[in-house]
Amino acid sequence: MKIIKRISILCLCLSYMILSSCSDDYGANPFDNSPFTVSKLPKVLSFEPIEGKAGTEVTIVGVNFSTATDVAFDGKKAESFEIIDDTTIKAIVSEKTTTGPISVTNEKGTRASKEKFTFIKEAADDTPLDVNLAEGKGVTVSINEAANFHITNGKYENAWQVVDGATPAAEGWFIIDLGDVYTFDNIVTAWDMGAYATDYELLVSEDGEQYTSVSHTTDWTTANTEVSGIFTVGKQDITLTSAVKARYVKGIVKACNSPWAMTVCEVEVYKRNATGGEDDTPYDENIAVSRSVTVSTNEAANFHITNGKYENAWQVIDAGASPMAEGWFIVDLGDVMSFNNIITAWDMGAYATDYELLISENGDNYTTISHTTDWTTNNIEPVGVFNVGKQDIKLGNLVRARYIKGILKGCNSPWAMTICELEVYKRKDGSGDTPTVPEDTTPMNTNLALNKPITVSSTLYPVPQEAVDGNTTISKWATNDVNTAEHSLVIDLEQEYTINNIDIYWGYNNHSIKTKVLVSSDGINYTECASENYNPTAQAGEVVIHNIAFNSIKTRYVKAVFTAYMKEWGLWCYEFEVYKR
Repeated sequence: MKIIKRISILCLCLSYMILSSCSDDYGANPFDNSPFTVSKLPKVLSFEPIEGKAGTEVTIVGVNFSTATDVAFDGKKAESFEIIDDTTIKAIVSEKTTTGPISVTNEKGTRASKEKFTFIKEAADDTPLDVNLAEGKGVTVSINEAANFHITNGKYENAWQVVDGATPAAEGWFIIDLGDVYTFDNIVTAWDMGAYATDYELLVSEDGEQYTSVSHTTDWTTANTEVSGIFTVGKQDITLTSAVKARYVKGIVKACNSPWAMTVCEVEVYKRNATGGEDDTPYDENIAVSRSVTVSTNEAANFHITNGKYENAWQVIDAGASPMAEGWFIVDLGDVMSFNNIITAWDMGAYATDYELLISENGDNYTTISHTTDWTTNNIEPVGVFNVGKQDIKLGNLVRARYIKGILKGCNSPWAMTICELEVYKRKDGSGDTPTVPEDTTPMNTNLALNKPITVSSTLYPVPQEAVDGNTTISKWATNDVNTAEHSLVIDLEQEYTINNIDIYWGYNNHSIKTKVLVSSDGINYTECASENYNPTAQAGEVVIHNIAFNSIKTRYVKAVFTAYMKEWGLWCYEFEVYKR
């Protein structure tokens, strides 16, 4: 009986518990429609490849990636990453990476992979600086094998000659095997100046099969010679644009400067740049600050150009403090650096209206990178006694140089031209730590000016657009004032293109005798790229074509200035065409 009572009590308790769990306030209600809470944390399921070096692209597969804010390899941020979709990310391995798991972070938190990514660290470059890597190394030649060792024996008094028996050959080649892959950026060829190649190409290879050209010269010569034995030796010192890694150096020699056989006394290969050509120029940091400066005049104030202050300046004055019509400065960056932006801070009461910037790696051979003749600005900042305006010159592509030279002419006032500061920067282009030059998509042999917006200095007819309407014989732009000293037009190509040719269709006796072409990326700061005189022989009523060719340059705005013409008739421009050819 007791057992039955106990069982009855137990059944009553169980019934109570079941009924309680089905109440509206407790337990699992079968009618509860509340949503489930699902984790939004990212999760890395796999990645490919499982190992790699800096620059390797890794595809990461997982979930909850669409709001990812960071990707890291062993806690070190990826160089960059791209969210493909909610389950896929592509990330680039940075040079600071170490072996470890890959983690993804989103707004909810961070989760890492179970597996580790193996980072392959490239061996440090141990190429010695300023040591001739070619000396004593093996050489293969196309001809005159008995003398091949002279190319790398370290002596100038003997030589390899491109001869067939004793007859000069029109062409030849040599290959130097450095014995291992080295990093180098300088090749010096010692020629007998009485018999050197006027066409000389240098190529490099890691495996001896696939070669890449690193230099090709066709107009080199030098007056800097030294006598060594029977030879008058001149050194062709070629600094490569950037360091290369190679084991084999090949030279192709053609077209001797004399009837004699081309004569190579020595080839020397060097690593000059301590960084091995790997660019370590910092971004957005003025690399000219506190650097040494050489100037044409007023040497006592030269340091003001790079002292980081706008309140003092270098002025182009002579010993008597009188303004000079022209001057120059050279900033030595201390090493070859990469940059694409130069800012010159002027006193706007005394700036150069003609300003040319040039660069050099060795301080001897300079290349022009900018030449402005009509810059100005209304954006002025008072600093001390100066009203400072910044001429911000963006070069577009990165250049490498140690020396920056500025040539100043034509002050905008009677005062001495005044530079408060010169700043030099390497700017990011938005594609990561290694700026890249975008592929040029400018169409060839297509008139880029056709039907584009045009502005003119004056017009006789109401539609200057007729200068770009594609009709080269009937419609035209004609100037209104025949007594004006100059006329001009500006065409907006509406986007940046690479151009190198302009065709102008002129009416007979209505053509410009002197034309200057300028280009600009912003429509404000223009750089001259061509200037030509033109005086054709033509029949009355004939349309004549003036073609102006120049070095390829990227631009959006094209400006033409016409400074000499038949004033009794004015200008008749039937068509103005712009091309990449």
